[in-house]
This record gives sequence, structure tokens and C-alpha cells, in this order.
Amino acid sequence: MSESTGKKAERKIKEWLNRPEDGYSFDRLPDPMSGFIGQANICDFICYKYPSMYYIESKATEHDRFDFTMLTDTQKDGLYEKSHIEGCYGLVIVLFVSYKRAFLLDIRDIVDSGLKSLNINKISKWTIGYAEIPTISSRKEMVDYTGELDELVKSLQSMRESL
Repeated sequence: MSESTGKKAERKIKEWLNRPEDGYSFDRLPDPMSGFIGQANICDFICYKYPSMYYIESKATEHDRFDFTMLTDTQKDGLYEKSHIEGCYGLVIVLFVSYKRAFLLDIRDIVDSGLKSLNINKISKWTIGYAEIPTISSRKEMVDYTGELDELVKSLQSMRESL
């Protein structure tokens, strides 16, 4: 059984952020696929780097558009709630697979914007904050992420404030 695009994207995030030697505490939340009715995670990962906690949902799309319906109500509501706690961030990493570009989005923008989707071909017209995650392209089928999460979040927050 081959690994899905979404699982490959999650694996790349883990390779990027699972760096305890650099001060990251990084955990993948197990998928509650075992039949606990009504139980669902708000995100894929929890990452801590002093002094902040990051709740991260990974999404990948093969299309030009990231549709916000790819996020469940549990994910939107849970990440949104966490984002209102001082020092906590509810984040969505969106990988546009065909373009080999990934973006960090704040759940507050997704929920509060009233938008239904983002199209990578119209990035100059995006009305929500974002930070593009630096990537290293190689012959591999997926890109590798680089950069520091806290610096990307600062960049995202700065852009949010300027909109």
C-alpha cells in the first residue's frame, strides 16, 4: 500500500520540526480511526518551542485551490479556540503539491475572513496573512521544509497586522 500525498506531506513536516536538539518538542497525534465515536483530533501535530505552543494541521492539495472545507469543524473550532490562549497558535500548513510551495496560515484568518478557499494562482490577491515556508526542491517527489517555525509565525503575524 503506497503512502498518500497527505501522509507524505505530514512526514515532511515531521522531518522538519522533530528537532529536539534545536529546542523543539514535537508530537504527532494519533489518528482516532479505531472507532471511538465522536472522538477527533483538532490537528495533526503539537509543537512546542519556548515560549510558544503550536497546534498544526497539515493539508496538501494537488489542485490550484485550497478549499477551506478540507478542514473539519472540529479542526476549525479546536484550532480557533487554542489560538485565543496567550502563547498558543492554531496553524494550518498547506502544501500545493504541483507547485512545490507550502504556506503557513493562521486559523483565525481562515475562520474570520469569510473566504471559502485560496487559489495559488491569485496569491497577490490573498486578503489573509500567510508565510511561505522555505523549501528545498530535489529529485524527491516532495519538497523538504527549512527555516524556523517561530520566525515564520512572526512573519505571518506581521503580515496579518499590516492587512
